[in-house]
Amino acid sequence: MTRWIQAATLSALALAAAHPSARGQSPQPRPATELHLSAEPILSIGMLEGPNEYLLAGINAGARLADGSVVVSDRQHFRVQRFSARGEHLWSRGREGEGPGEFEYVRIAEGCASEESIVVYDIWTTRVYVFDGEGNLVNEYRFLYNGLPLRDFACAPGGGLGFLGSSVGMGEESVEPGELYRELLSLGSAELGSTATVTLRENIPSSEQRLLGPGSSMPGSIWAHEVVFAATDEGVWLGTSEDYEVELVGWTGETLRRIRWEGADLAVTQGDVDRYRDALEERYRDDDDPDWRARFESTWEWESEIVPEKFPAYDRLLVGDDGVLWVHDYIRPGERNEWFGFDGEGRWVRTLVLPPRVHLLDVGDDWALVRTRDDLGVQRVEVRGVVEG
Repeated sequence: MTRWIQAATLSALALAAAHPSARGQSPQPRPATELHLSAEPILSIGMLEGPNEYLLAGINAGARLADGSVVVSDRQHFRVQRFSARGEHLWSRGREGEGPGEFEYVRIAEGCASEESIVVYDIWTTRVYVFDGEGNLVNEYRFLYNGLPLRDFACAPGGGLGFLGSSVGMGEESVEPGELYRELLSLGSAELGSTATVTLRENIPSSEQRLLGPGSSMPGSIWAHEVVFAATDEGVWLGTSEDYEVELVGWTGETLRRIRWEGADLAVTQGDVDRYRDALEERYRDDDDPDWRARFESTWEWESEIVPEKFPAYDRLLVGDDGVLWVHDYIRPGERNEWFGFDGEGRWVRTLVLPPRVHLLDVGDDWALVRTRDDLGVQRVEVRGVVEG
């Protein structure tokens, strides 16, 4: 058994026993309602050529605000930007660096954008930046947990903040080179503007890593299981992607409810591995590098040693503008890009099917904010309608 996982598994079993009512839901079947994006965008931002503020390259987060305007973070350009409901550039903040007004890694935290404030966490400088709706910096402070950078954090509408941080006592020093291990994470809460934290859960196993040497590791599988979460006023939705289940953890650490749903068998087959290998080989071949085959075979040599036995069930959680919990189904080779929507009672009520390579940033009852890339490689942020059929 991989290092660290045994204790975490026993902890999870004890938790389930302590909250029998929270584990009573049977897996839910797929609902009949299937949603797609409208053919034409309501709003489209991004150009191949033009003013710098419209040249998007590394959009990693964004939100549609109540007035229809859009805020996004661009990690490649080290900036946060706001555009009006008509696509007009309103302001940009940030540049590369470690000084005032600068970022090493910029990302708007999930659920942390409104007309009043936009919150950014820079994982490299471990600093939180709070901007008002006009782009003025109104607060800035360093935020660590157990002396280490946060892995991620998210805001609830009412102001609560949930985060993932590294647990104590799970360092690499006890792991042998070449050995697989799973770092343990903690789920915590805080108030925006404060560094005082409350630990809600500890020893949550994250994705497998293979230690190469002191301070150096590589992913432990080509399809890694990740810890994902999303914040609500009631608590924090938490999932380990080990199965088709997520858990709502209250702000005092108790399990409030669990959601389970039906899904495909998670076992990895030889056919899955062959499809992955073929796709990897094709990517290297398309590089037009005369040495592409040697590079491909070198990569596949180590990747073939870390093929997992099971796929992750999902890889992201998102609470929509209307309070619906959205779960991104893990895309296996050849599968569709799908999000599953669960209402406030935990019922699977809709499925949103997105085109390949389209990334969901924010979503409401009848719209979705997405990141797209066209055949010329131009990145855009678009608001599209959400329609049935």
